[in-house]
Amino acid sequence: MRRDNAGAAVNARDDGLRKITRLTWRAGAAGLVCSALIAAAFGHGAASSPATSSHTATRTGNHHGQAAILIPAQPPAATAGSGQVNSGAS
Repeated sequence: MRRDNAGAAVNARDDGLRKITRLTWRAGAAGLVCSALIAAAFGHGAASSPATSSHTATRTGNHHGQAAILIPAQPPAATAGSGQVNSGAS
């Protein structure tokens, strides 16, 4: 490449980078606006709906309101059988 074309190549590269940068910022701004619109559309119904407490019966007396894992006192008992399973056999 000749020296007189190097300046033109640098300018063309800089112009391309500016265009890509502008396009990237515009795409990001459009995504942010769309995300806000979707959040407003779907979040509106969830905020106004009453809370249900149908699953509170299965919780233990945990003071944080989280469900606890219940460990059985004894492991499951073994059953009598051949120990083989024939899937789909008649």
